[in-house]
Amino acid sequence: MARIQNGIVVEMLTADPFPPFNPALTWVECDSTVQVGDIYDGTNFSAPTVTLAAAQSSQIGIIVAAYQSAISTPVSFTTAGGVTKTFQADSNSQDLLVTAVAGYNAQKAVPTGFYWKSADNTQVPFTLADLNGLSAAMLAQGWTAFQHLTTLKAQVAAATTVAAVQAIVW
Repeated sequence: MARIQNGIVVEMLTADPFPPFNPALTWVECDSTVQVGDIYDGTNFSAPTVTLAAAQSSQIGIIVAAYQSAISTPVSFTTAGGVTKTFQADSNSQDLLVTAVAGYNAQKAVPTGFYWKSADNTQVPFTLADLNGLSAAMLAQGWTAFQHLTTLKAQVAAATTVAAVQAIVW
C-alpha cells in the first residue's frame, strides 16, 4: 500500500494493522516498484522528474558531506623520534591541536615528558616541532580536500544534464 498526499507517495506500508488514520493521506494499492517520493496522478505511479537545479543542489550536498569526512580522516605522521602513528583529525582533535600549538609555540617548548595520543591511544612523545608537523599534516590534508571540493563544485555547476551532475562524485 502507498499513502498519497497531494499526488506524491509519502509512505509505503506492508504492515497489519495499519497506522492511525490521517485525513490528508489516501490509501492506494500498489506494487513493490512504487517508492516514497513517486508521483501519483490518480491512476498511475511515476518517478518524479528531477530538475537540473535540484540535482545540482543535491549533489553539492553529497559532495560537501564527503569533504567533511575527508578533512576528518585520521592523519599518519612520523615524529622527530621516528615514531609513525595515525592521529585523529576530527574537528575536536584539530581544535585541541591548534590550542596546543599556539600555547607551546608562545612558550617556545613543550613540557618535559610531553606526548600526543595517537588514534590507538598510544602516548607518543612529541616535541614542539612534532606538534607543528602534525598541525601541518592536518592542514595539508584539509587544503587538498578543499581544492578537490572546489573542483567538484565547479564541475557540478558546469554540468548541463542531471545524469552528468549525478556522475560527479568524491
